[in-house]
Amino acid sequence: MSNLTQIKEVFDKLRQGAYITHEQGSLHTALAENYDGYRDYFAPLGLNLVRHTRDFFYFQTEAAEATPPSQALPPIAVFCFILIESTANEGRPVEEYLLTERFSVAGLPHLNSDRYKAHLKAVGVDDEASLRKLVKSMVRLGWVEYFNDDTFRFLRPFHRMFDKCEEISMAAEQEKRSVLRTTSR
Repeated sequence: MSNLTQIKEVFDKLRQGAYITHEQGSLHTALAENYDGYRDYFAPLGLNLVRHTRDFFYFQTEAAEATPPSQALPPIAVFCFILIESTANEGRPVEEYLLTERFSVAGLPHLNSDRYKAHLKAVGVDDEASLRKLVKSMVRLGWVEYFNDDTFRFLRPFHRMFDKCEEISMAAEQEKRSVLRTTSR
């Protein structure tokens, strides 16, 4: 344990549900250089320290997986799905575009169509101010870096949203195939 130099800082950050990315500098370096040591330290506490293939860290616990999602997650999910759909509809490479660009809150597509507005309203987001507040809430999770000029960029942990979208898409495709097999008999 002596070489777990920033254990308190790492724990404090991760227990809040945040991610540790390159942007956290020394915290990320400490975890990257001694991942096994930190993982083994947290395991007896029931905390599973995960190193994502995109080189960021987070806690994944069985209790957290079984817990209903936080109130903040539905608006974030709707926000992300709108951005993903809009990007795909424009013919852009979704992952590359979303993870390399800086976005202006005022320039987001979220309030430009009645359909998107209806989805957002259903989760309590109904104007640019609440959209801005939602983006800023993603900063606490470590998904977004927000700049003084009212722009933001997605950070590596946003890949978890892509992972979840892919998981949902694959499950829907399997369900569709299952229904087709059943009805074609």
